[in-house]
Amino acid sequence: MSNRFANLTSNACSLACHCGNISLELKCTPTWARDCNCSICHRYAALWSYVPKPQFMVTWSKEEPKGYCWGDEQVVFYHCPICGCITHYVTTEKCDEQFVAVNMRMAELTMISQLSIERVDNAETAS
Repeated sequence: MSNRFANLTSNACSLACHCGNISLELKCTPTWARDCNCSICHRYAALWSYVPKPQFMVTWSKEEPKGYCWGDEQVVFYHCPICGCITHYVTTEKCDEQFVAVNMRMAELTMISQLSIERVDNAETAS
């Protein structure tokens, strides 16, 4: 697995869900994202970029993000309760690594077009 925090620039960036209720503030800008096809990520259609927890802040204007934790309970996925966008996930104390995964689909299209995308076959579909 490649270094989760590789290629983070020192420039801050902001992302938001579709309705603007949830705002994600990063003290860095990712230059790559992971396209995972595991059982949950392919349903979310997310592009994940990883940041250290201290480099991340989430705010909301009307309703706080709602979480969903499943399986091994190592991560909690968050979504906007108004528009339904999956915004990020956070590792729990059950995970060996502590970080935030930001769904780069919340970024403007110009930012997404500049990302290097790493496709990961976590569904093990390759033969």
